[in-house]
Amino acid sequence: MKSFISLEEAIEILNNNVNNLNIEEVDLINGLNRVISENIYAQINNPPFNKSAMDGYALISRDTESNNKKLKVIDKVYAGGNCSSIVKENTAIRIMTGAPIPKGANAVIKQEDVILQDDYIILKKSVKENENICIKGEDISKGALLLNINKKLDYADIGILASTGLKKVNVYKKPKIAFISTGDEVMDIGLELEKGKIYNSNKYSILSRINELGYEAKYINHINDDFNAIGSYIEEISKKVDLIITTGGVSVGEKDLLKDAINTTSGEKLFWKITIKPGSAVLCSKVNNSIVISLSGNPTAALTTFELLVKPTLEKLSGYKEIKINREKAILSQDIKKKSPQRRFIRGYVEVDNCKQYVHITQTKSGNGILSSAINSNCIIEIETNNDGKNQGDLVDIIKL
Repeated sequence: MKSFISLEEAIEILNNNVNNLNIEEVDLINGLNRVISENIYAQINNPPFNKSAMDGYALISRDTESNNKKLKVIDKVYAGGNCSSIVKENTAIRIMTGAPIPKGANAVIKQEDVILQDDYIILKKSVKENENICIKGEDISKGALLLNINKKLDYADIGILASTGLKKVNVYKKPKIAFISTGDEVMDIGLELEKGKIYNSNKYSILSRINELGYEAKYINHINDDFNAIGSYIEEISKKVDLIITTGGVSVGEKDLLKDAINTTSGEKLFWKITIKPGSAVLCSKVNNSIVISLSGNPTAALTTFELLVKPTLEKLSGYKEIKINREKAILSQDIKKKSPQRRFIRGYVEVDNCKQYVHITQTKSGNGILSSAINSNCIIEIETNNDGKNQGDLVDIIKL
């Protein structure tokens, strides 16, 4: 087991031990936030026929070259309908938006650009060939690549796939997750708080974050400070899930028992402690086919390491190519005076103003246990090692939540 390693080395170790899950076929409507396992190509043209872009009259464009010309209206066609009449010279067909262009017609004139007179229209302007027509396949042509493999489907992707008639998609399975909180000092909400105890905020913040990301913890448990009991449960549950998240028991105190707990299992410890602040106390193990990421019991530390390690691990299990942290640049809106001998992550709020990203510090109090620093934050600001501080206006790396 490696100890006191960089964040990058921790990510590399995870990448070497975490694989994409198996593939399953699901109905398209259930594909939201799932990662596709193959390239997807258009099955049909979209639109599948030449159609009118507006309400008006389908006609032959050369008939509009003379102002005030009179054309006989011979038929009518609505969206979803079809028209057997053929447009010939000096004739037109009333057409509605989305209706297929009748045979013989090569343009549509807007209804406001004609004068209706009994069964005739008098033209007030000219139109060019294909004007006001949505050409077959102009949006998507049959056989075109729609989505690349490993793409996480959003609502727009679902709509595009529906427009091409796709009913089912092949996606990576969702990871099965277990969550275990540990510690004699922890009580669940709904109970009267006893002396020396704290409420189990980690359970609710982390489970809520899991749900917010589109996943669900299938197994949820709390185990007191008994490394045999913790190890026994991890051994049992690791045969049923892909990822186990634990909180508490990963530092160097007498009751930091996760390392001892893993020793009682058939698994192995991959690394312990990374050189960041907060969240340095993290243990990563592999038991059976399950990855076990053991976070600090301190709320801020646990939430920080969740974003840096747990979230990207969930993404790779779900079909992403690799575990990686996506960083963006933002302009710092205030000074950071505190020196950082270690790499540090601070909660912040990023917003866009005049096409530039500005980040404000929301973490006004320091300390691994300051849960309130997460309120009103939507990103984490990354401060590099051996930094003497940052000034307002500096460009910094941020990780969006």
